Amino acid sequence: MRREKAMTVKPVRKRSWIKLILKLSFLAIFTALTSAVIFTVVNFCEHADRFILYLKIGDSDGTKRELEKLHYFYALSEKWKVQWLADRYLFNDAYFYQVADISLIEDWEKVKEALKDRLDDPRSYPYGIAKFRQAQAKYRATHKIEAPLNFVMTEVREDFERDLRNCLKASEYLKCWDRVFNYDLAGNKKDAEEALRQPKMPPEYILGPLKKKLLLGGEPPTGKPPGGEKLDEKKPGSGGLRKRP
Repeated sequence: MRREKAMTVKPVRKRSWIKLILKLSFLAIFTALTSAVIFTVVNFCEHADRFILYLKIGDSDGTKRELEKLHYFYALSEKWKVQWLADRYLFNDAYFYQVADISLIEDWEKVKEALKDRLDDPRSYPYGIAKFRQAQAKYRATHKIEAPLNFVMTEVREDFERDLRNCLKASEYLKCWDRVFNYDLAGNKKDAEEALRQPKMPPEYILGPLKKKLLLGGEPPTGKPPGGEKLDEKKPGSGGLRKRP
């Protein structure tokens, strides 16, 4: 009787050990996979941040190098069969990264071509900037200001108004201040002419020089336009930087 009982206990203990080993193995594999995913996502974010930094300082070599890294991560997501997930959460800005990189080499026609069917997207505001830069190039080639200035104050201003409205639909007013700046600039003849005449600079998303008051602590907009007036969405530039010094 005791012998039968001992024989029963041994298989039960053996099965328990097998279950424990399987659980630990599963846990180890899950931990390794999770760590690999987290490491990859963090690494991707670092390269995306570097890309944006190089874009801001106008370093085309840096943006090209980081864009190649981002393409590597995209190929990796395809290899891991999670491209749909990566597209939704990691690469939803990838198309616009490519456009931003093109803007650094000042291929404005290519920028316009890439964005012409996406103008309702708030991230498509380089379209209007490309048109402004083309007007600026025309002025530099002819040294005649009238036609480029009229183009900026009519057609380009309409693009900047659309960009501002698109931004306000998706973001808070504070995050749209560069669009406000550009829209106001294109509506002020003196400021638009000054921006067109300024020395050649790397592509920027804020056109024209920042005025002295802004550099010394005046607005960018604080969310409340000067005088406590409410932002009029029918006049997108009616708050913040509309009355520039």
